[in-house]
Amino acid sequence: MSQYDKLVRLKEFELDERRRDAGSILAEVNRLTEKKQSLELSLKQEQDVSSSSVEVLGQYSKFALRVLKEREILDEAIVEVEKAYSEANRLVTAAYQEVRKAEIIRDEAAKKEAEKIRRDEQIESDEVAQNIHRQKNN
Repeated sequence: MSQYDKLVRLKEFELDERRRDAGSILAEVNRLTEKKQSLELSLKQEQDVSSSSVEVLGQYSKFALRVLKEREILDEAIVEVEKAYSEANRLVTAAYQEVRKAEIIRDEAAKKEAEKIRRDEQIESDEVAQNIHRQKNN
C-alpha cells in the first residue's frame, strides 16, 4: 500500500467520522421535532377533554401555558441543533473535498509511476534493439 493509498484511507476515515457526527445531530433534530409533535397532540387531546367539562376548563389553561412554554423551549433547542447540523454538514462537505483531493493526488502519482515504468521499458528495449543492430553490422 502506497503512502497515497494510506492518505486516501485516512481522509475517508475522517469523512466517515464527520458523517457519523452529522447523523447523530440529525437524529437529535428528529427527536426534538417528534417531542414537539407529541406535545401538540397532547394539547389537542386536552382541548377536546376540556371542551366537554367546565370544571376541567380551568385546569386546561394552566396546562396550555405549560405546553406553550415547553414548545418555546423545544423551538429554541431545535434552532440550535439545526445550526449545529448545518455546521456538521459543512464539515462533511469539506471532508469529502479532502478525500477527492487525496484521490486525485494518488491517481496522478500512479500515472506518473506508470509513465516512468513505460519509459524505462522503452529505453531498455531501445538498447536491446541497438545491440542487435550493432551485432548484425559487425
